[in-house]
Amino acid sequence: MQTVLVNREDFSTLKALTLDTPALEAGQVRVKIGACALTANNVTYMVTGDQIGYWKFFEPADYGVSEPGFGRMPVWGYGEIIESRHDEMATGTRIYGFFPVAQELTMTPVKLTPLGFQDGAAHRTALHPVYNSYTRVDADPSFAVHQDLQPVLRPLFTTSFLIDDFLADENFFGAEQVLILSASSKTALGTAFCLKQRGGVKVTGLTSSGNANFVKGTGFYDNVQSYDGVSLLDMHMKTAVVDMAGNGEVMAKVYDHFGDNIVYNCMVGKSHWQGASPPKPSKGAPAVMFFAPDRAKQRMADWGGAGFAQNLGARWMPFCESAKDWLDIEHVRGLEAFRPVYQDFLDGRAVPSKGYLFTL
Repeated sequence: MQTVLVNREDFSTLKALTLDTPALEAGQVRVKIGACALTANNVTYMVTGDQIGYWKFFEPADYGVSEPGFGRMPVWGYGEIIESRHDEMATGTRIYGFFPVAQELTMTPVKLTPLGFQDGAAHRTALHPVYNSYTRVDADPSFAVHQDLQPVLRPLFTTSFLIDDFLADENFFGAEQVLILSASSKTALGTAFCLKQRGGVKVTGLTSSGNANFVKGTGFYDNVQSYDGVSLLDMHMKTAVVDMAGNGEVMAKVYDHFGDNIVYNCMVGKSHWQGASPPKPSKGAPAVMFFAPDRAKQRMADWGGAGFAQNLGARWMPFCESAKDWLDIEHVRGLEAFRPVYQDFLDGRAVPSKGYLFTL
């Protein structure tokens, strides 16, 4: 079984290992990992891996691998149970959820429902349940409609939906516009889509000059500027910032321009992972980290599981329909095909009009 490790200090250094396949214990299943998505969000997982705990989900040591300084990058995708010693999990069952970059994963299904289960592996039980939950593909009809889009967009759009919901719940903190940095990223596009559908606030995007035409073409933003065009924005407009970039130099420009008119700053991603750290502003609202799983937990308590799924679906399905106009899915297979796509995301060269699914 092949797996890929990432140097936690130098993400561009990958190490492929071939591991022995252990015998299953009672209650375990072996999952063949299928098509998984590669997006800028995976880079954010690694940048915040120690802070939030993403490195802990599939630590090499938990799988009998001794590689100090290396970790396993988590990705969203599909799997199929190919061997089972669990009485209620049949071979051939297709699932969707969080996986390492690997060909197989041994799992311990617990808390089974008609819709799915959680992985009860000992090292995962203390981690956030959102990332431990797996959906039975045949139990969710939305997977049949937009199968390729699910791994690429679904996790990101859930965050987008929750950001929009949070800002609206807070009456946008009094903002007249929401300014989204790294506007071409898929989480940003989903957020802009939700905000535009909701209405009541101007939606402005900041992006690289090379991606500006693409971002404008989606129709999700009322105004699009390049990072060099911050000074062209109305500095007197009360502004809530949604930062997908995490680039301190860009954020410094934003604070210098808007000052006290920044009424809220929501840190979401780190697509510009090699950029300077965000500044501590002397004027304007300081940056606050947005952690989508906590907001999801709150809304599930407020609405119930069915209500959450219904509210999310009301935005998710139209967003998927819109993707046919701006997104092409490309399938890549094998480590050598994976490497250049992965490096493009690290270097900020990934084409925003493409989504990538890979299988080792």
